[in-house]
Amino acid sequence: MVRAPPGYCLVGADVDSQELWIAAILGDAHFAGMHGSTAFGWMTLQGRKSEGTDLHSKTAETIGISRDHAKIFNYGRIYGAGQKYAEKLLLQFNHRLTEKEAHQKAATLYANTKGVAKFLLTDFGKAMAEKFGFTEDIDENGCVASKVYYQLLRKTSRKGRSTANSIDNGRRWCGGSESHMFNKLESIAQSEEPRTPVLGCRISRSLEPSAVGNEFMTSRVNWVVQSSAVDYLHLMLVCMKWLFNKYNIDGRFCISIHDEVRYLVASKDKYRAALALQITNLLTRAMFAHKLGMSDLPQSVAFFSAVDIDTVLRKEVTLDCKTPSNPLGLHKGQGIPPGQALDIYDILKLTRNGVLEEDLVKEEKPKSVL
Repeated sequence: MVRAPPGYCLVGADVDSQELWIAAILGDAHFAGMHGSTAFGWMTLQGRKSEGTDLHSKTAETIGISRDHAKIFNYGRIYGAGQKYAEKLLLQFNHRLTEKEAHQKAATLYANTKGVAKFLLTDFGKAMAEKFGFTEDIDENGCVASKVYYQLLRKTSRKGRSTANSIDNGRRWCGGSESHMFNKLESIAQSEEPRTPVLGCRISRSLEPSAVGNEFMTSRVNWVVQSSAVDYLHLMLVCMKWLFNKYNIDGRFCISIHDEVRYLVASKDKYRAALALQITNLLTRAMFAHKLGMSDLPQSVAFFSAVDIDTVLRKEVTLDCKTPSNPLGLHKGQGIPPGQALDIYDILKLTRNGVLEEDLVKEEKPKSVL
């Protein structure tokens, strides 16, 4: 058991839907430069689990699986897993499915989410399409379906995409709720020197296109989202250190676990530390939006849904953590009461409407303990 020393507590939070939000805001910025401008972005901002309108619920409805299984599909797809992977998962989750049924369900899922792969023609490619009678197959974005593209490629006998006479500018995903997001992720992964869009951290040179061409795309797309999540953590750590120093909050960084952060804070400063954490999340997300060319930030993603204040390290502040070695649980067996989970409104009440200055914040007990 990890327990704070007397007079101290652990203050921290889980970043809500961190990787989904990063992927969604990249797609929104790529499409229209506006939050929620894509279907994927809108579901991330406004979708609710209770109403069945969030991303995982919609995926579960589309292919007829549970919401928990849909999470595995969604994260796998976002990180570059293909349709074959989805088919294997479907067969694993439902042994009654035939391979044909699994193929149909996976195809439906990918057509509705990732979309259909097309190729964006260059001016030379459009000229060749007109010459060989493929003009009607070019859509409003200047793309053609894969079948048409390969027919055109055979007729023009131009196989090198890097030459001046290349007929295409690469693959594009079209028609899916996540197509713009995938196009943005792949454009970053395939750029000459792939860097994260916020802090500009560069991918390993061994995975740059000059070294691997179009290989290892799954890992490279995964890197864009995961390394952007690392940027998120770095921004949070720097901002929290600045706020702790500026407002004399007695605390220090303790541990980060994936998308969770925990600080060891003196009990007298726990509510100010919780407020600092909410401000940090606001500034970090604002930085992401700014670097992607957006000048606003929706309130639904600006703050943590809850900041946990506890004396022990556990997943939820209300868990009693009964185990074979601790059958009575933390409360009865160890005398450790439940912690507090405070949203931004609770924290504002406990810090006199958001005051970080030490002399102006008085210690109060919340009216309701979660």
